[in-house]
Amino acid sequence: MIAFYIFFIAVFVFSISAVLLKKRKKKFLISGIIAVVLSPLIYFAFVSYLIFMMSREKSRDFDEDEWKTATEAEGKISKYEMMDDLISRKLLIAKDSLEVKRILGNPEFRDQQNHFWQYYGGLSNGFGFVDHLLIVNFEDNKVSKLEHKRIND
Repeated sequence: MIAFYIFFIAVFVFSISAVLLKKRKKKFLISGIIAVVLSPLIYFAFVSYLIFMMSREKSRDFDEDEWKTATEAEGKISKYEMMDDLISRKLLIAKDSLEVKRILGNPEFRDQQNHFWQYYGGLSNGFGFVDHLLIVNFEDNKVSKLEHKRIND
């Protein structure tokens, strides 16, 4: 199947190069060499681009109102898109549990023994599905660490 795609690209490249080299004596030989060299490169560049685009996660700046209204509906904002920004800007570090509740809302899970809260961020896809969790760790009732946990299906 890959050979078919490369052959199709080669025919296209050969045709274009033959038109561009119309006044040369050995235009078919030169066009053939160009097609043989460029076709695999074009194919692998295209496949690499597709893999990159499919495995890339969406991201956006953290917005408190969008976080609270984010849903799992198709085409809507998911919380996981804002998690990395929330972590990198350290917006919750050193805040107490009441401030965290005010900013993020109630957590889906609380572990009193290990002192962390867990927020579900949504489901992303690409090559498989990935569940996103925001883990908020507390020390002395203050946020000490935030973690974006990804669970692959």
